[in-house]
Amino acid sequence: MARLTKPLSVKEINNAKPKEKKYKLSDGGGLNLLILPNGTKRWVLKYRYLNKEKEHAIGVFPMISLAKAREKREELKTLIADEIDINQLKKQKKINLINKEIKKSNTFYIVSQKWLNNYQDQVSENYHTKLEKALENYVYPFIKNQPIEDITRLDIIEILQDLKNRQINETASRVYMLLNKIFKYAVVLEYIPHNIIVDIDQNTIIGRLEKKHYPTFTKEEDIKGLLLAIDGYSGDYTTKMALKILPYVFVRSYNIRHMQWSEIDFDKKEWIIPANKMKTKTEFILPLPNQVIELLKEVYQFSHSSKYVFPSFRDFNRPMSDNTLVSALRRMGYSKDEFVPHSFRSMFSTIAYENANHEAGHKFTGEVIEALLAHKEKNKIKDAYNRASYKESMRSLIEWYSDHLDFIKMS
Repeated sequence: MARLTKPLSVKEINNAKPKEKKYKLSDGGGLNLLILPNGTKRWVLKYRYLNKEKEHAIGVFPMISLAKAREKREELKTLIADEIDINQLKKQKKINLINKEIKKSNTFYIVSQKWLNNYQDQVSENYHTKLEKALENYVYPFIKNQPIEDITRLDIIEILQDLKNRQINETASRVYMLLNKIFKYAVVLEYIPHNIIVDIDQNTIIGRLEKKHYPTFTKEEDIKGLLLAIDGYSGDYTTKMALKILPYVFVRSYNIRHMQWSEIDFDKKEWIIPANKMKTKTEFILPLPNQVIELLKEVYQFSHSSKYVFPSFRDFNRPMSDNTLVSALRRMGYSKDEFVPHSFRSMFSTIAYENANHEAGHKFTGEVIEALLAHKEKNKIKDAYNRASYKESMRSLIEWYSDHLDFIKMS
């Protein structure tokens, strides 16, 4: 007959004194109170699992009272009867708790910032800055501090519908693509099991977008009026000079605003734009016509102390601001539906194509035109060949175009 263990009393537990070595007081049913040499009194449950004797820590007295320890003993014995290893279960609970804390720390902000840092080498500096601003302005106000795993399709739809309600559907489309990239990244790194963005039909939420075409001028009288308006611009000097050069080089607004003196080779008459400033992430060498070289020499007298060719009128150590050229065009009377800085690219493209293989035009092909616009050829081998073989043709074409603009202005 098994020996019965006398249950413990609270008085007996309180009176238990520490000894040189740990010892235990038994309450029966496998529940023991260990008395440690430092005076700590710890509840443990002795049990058998798969014919192996084990111990399970319950807690410390008096935080875990006698009554609570007995209650816990019965709960654990029920689990043991169901062939559950209570120690392994405890470990799993700890793991789950840790995973829960990790999940809380993997907020959309944290993951999106990691993606931004990872994506930085794949796009131009200007485009990367635009992505940061898009997140800050349109996404973070909604889901910045949410764990990315907890974000639902309805959360994303709310962001897109907000942009649609503000009648900026094109921005909504770009935000949709941005979120898709971030969630793809999150799946690859196992922050989330599934990319919820692919489950959202963009056309249903945002609606179909018409392809945007930048406004531009192609009629000679309009072009002449624009060039003369730039010559007569009475605003900031560097703004005027940037506008005078832009028609001849037709680069993106970011490139002209961030042009640096170190990028200009006056001897070779070239502008070497670094890869990190290019949308294509490839260094671009733009041949400069004489008209631009002369204008740059004039600007040099004014801004050579700055690293930027066209520094901000507020701070010589900073480039011209994003809105400067747009504001100047508005001051000259051109609305956003008539002309924007990007329109110079469209103007060149239209005129160059219309005058290709024309008796009074030029003899250069569409590949040369696209090369001057720094449009990337999808075939990498062909792209490298084009940039090498079209160098002289690019110079000849940009010189033809610059002379063509001068002829229009003087006619």
